[in-house]
Amino acid sequence: MARPEQSISTANPRLEYLAEWLRGRRRAAGLTHREMAEKSGHAFSATTFSRATSGDRIPRLPVVEAYARACGAPAGQARRLWRAARWAEHRRRNPGAREPKPDRVYDRDQLGEALRQLYYKAGAMSAGEMERRAGGHGELPHSTVLRMLAGRTVFDLAQFLAFLRVCDVTDGVEWERWRSAWFRVRSHEAVERMAEHLSRTHEASARNRRDARDRNNPGPEATATPPWPPAAPPGEEPPTPHPRRPQPYPAVSLAMPRNRRRR
Repeated sequence: MARPEQSISTANPRLEYLAEWLRGRRRAAGLTHREMAEKSGHAFSATTFSRATSGDRIPRLPVVEAYARACGAPAGQARRLWRAARWAEHRRRNPGAREPKPDRVYDRDQLGEALRQLYYKAGAMSAGEMERRAGGHGELPHSTVLRMLAGRTVFDLAQFLAFLRVCDVTDGVEWERWRSAWFRVRSHEAVERMAEHLSRTHEASARNRRDARDRNNPGPEATATPPWPPAAPPGEEPPTPHPRRPQPYPAVSLAMPRNRRRR
């Protein structure tokens, strides 16, 4: 005969609800933890299933899903309860945590912050687990997820949509809100690139006009007479100019008019 389960002791009401829901599914199925381990193909042990509903800590998502499947319960419902418990725990540890609002996203930084908020609301599973759930064919590499969480990159569209699927964003309205946010950011970046290109083009044109004006109108320095004697190269004495002898004025014969007598 199986031992009676201990009471659930946790300060997280969402975790308590998850544990009670899982226990209720097991009782309805009439299974022991050992039988559940056998039904799961021994993916997890009986001890792991027993600890999953103790309330000591939030179990890993694969354990919760395997627990529900072994009892014939919907894994999707178990996953939603697990995400709620993880989000409640995150908000307890981080009072400033906020709900993601994709409608207020307009640039790259805002998109990254909203995706990080979505990541924690979806349970903050490991990057490797996210890669596996995205398909395992490079659709959402775990390294890219880690860089996004660190604020060093932004997903391309395929990675972005895979991230939404893994985070269980399946509602059509919510999906479209996130998709619109991604396209707004890309449009904003395209406008910024165009503005930067136009600014560089304007600067280059202004510089060319200044250069042409300087060539056509040289300053006084460009037309000044070079000094004489020319400056000596470094390390040499300047040349001594040859003394100039004074040149005498050319002889000028002064013809004095003679006084002619009047006859």
